[in-house]
Amino acid sequence: MKVDTIELDGDTLSASKRVEVASKQFETPVKALQVGKLRASEKVSPLARGIVEIYGKASAAALTNSRSGWTGLAKKLERQEKNAHNDEFVVPFIEYDDSSNLEAENAAEIAKLQTNYGDILTVPLMSELVDAAEDGDGRTTPHVTAIIENTKQFLKAVDKLGVDKPVMGVIPPISHDCTQALVDVYLDHGLRAYCVDFNRRSPMAQSQIDHVINPLMQSLSSYNTREESLLYGVNANDSRPVTGKRRTSDAVYAYTLGFDIVGDNHIAPKLPEEVFEELAKKAAKGEVELKLFDIDTVSIVEVPVSELGSFLPDDAEIPVDRIQDRIKQDPDEQYRFTKLINAELISLYLESEGGIDPQKIFVDLRTGAYTQNSDLERVRELSTEVLSGS
Repeated sequence: MKVDTIELDGDTLSASKRVEVASKQFETPVKALQVGKLRASEKVSPLARGIVEIYGKASAAALTNSRSGWTGLAKKLERQEKNAHNDEFVVPFIEYDDSSNLEAENAAEIAKLQTNYGDILTVPLMSELVDAAEDGDGRTTPHVTAIIENTKQFLKAVDKLGVDKPVMGVIPPISHDCTQALVDVYLDHGLRAYCVDFNRRSPMAQSQIDHVINPLMQSLSSYNTREESLLYGVNANDSRPVTGKRRTSDAVYAYTLGFDIVGDNHIAPKLPEEVFEELAKKAAKGEVELKLFDIDTVSIVEVPVSELGSFLPDDAEIPVDRIQDRIKQDPDEQYRFTKLINAELISLYLESEGGIDPQKIFVDLRTGAYTQNSDLERVRELSTEVLSGS
């Protein structure tokens, strides 16, 4: 994998990079599309195609069964991968949904599956261990130790298999010490791709900046590798309330924090049962609203499904009539379509005028009507600390 920085924003950590992996290449900043959410009769703008995610979840028992001939996990990944175009860069995520240690054979099984269906390998997501850890837990605490050891086990399996594809390290949102321990492991292995698994946290939360983003960026800067590295964010909470039906667009903020690719959220929200019941009642009355990215204000706004046609820009290609029909038949479809529409809308924003200038992202946020000054200050402070090495 080769990463070249084309342009840097002098006020934030936003960057434009050119990435080459084997015969495939792309430029950042870019939004990843969860391609498995697309059905055969659905499409999005070509500008939203290029980086696609596929996702699977497996326990220790499932991986053992997969090694013994069970094809359920492989077929799930294969079905998603078949939705990708031949020239698209496929990023496979597998969540190790288990609190037990990752055995060498199971680590190898994950690596083999990712090799078969992806263009890059990713260290397994470990949500169960992350959820069990306390914010601030260091590398000597049991759950963080398990995450680090599982990571080493996976990298060892990749080395033993001799896989000729790049590997992306994953960093969970736990603590500065956890981040530093994992970054040291990744640097020792010569990795040049890093993914922060936000585990449904906001990248703009001060704890995430302090625990994960700042130490990661500072480490890469101290080794003079930040401009040669690919930074990816996944499972991030995509918005926070501002006023009325307006919310922040945390995916766009992530680019100003140094992320080159922002992926999707694969973790279901943990909401009280009464919240789901209220949403179901609104859906039954035909009052479904989608939280969608507004290109004009660089924010998230709640849009009634009935008004979707007038809200979407002319160059959006996702089929409005199908969305309205499918949500009418099954209100749960709103969650799938929200992901697809937002991936398309953010991609259209990033690809406006042939590719957005990294500096323009922060300018748009700074001048937006629904921007919070505290967020702007966090972006500035992070940039100052990373660039000064303080």
